[in-house]
Amino acid sequence: MLSPLMFIIGFIIFLLYMSGLLWMIKSSHDDQRRRRERDERFSKSDENDYDGGGNWGRFDNE
Repeated sequence: MLSPLMFIIGFIIFLLYMSGLLWMIKSSHDDQRRRRERDERFSKSDENDYDGGGNWGRFDNE
């Protein structure tokens, strides 16, 4: 009798935890995207410059 009730309560707590976790991940991802769009350094950077250090090669990009 008590076992199914405990399972239901645990499942509800698990669903609340997972939905909160996914909501926090999404909100922080959206916040980071908005900050990158506002920051002018990222808008002027090269698409292939993943680390943001600039072109350290010996050949210029055309």
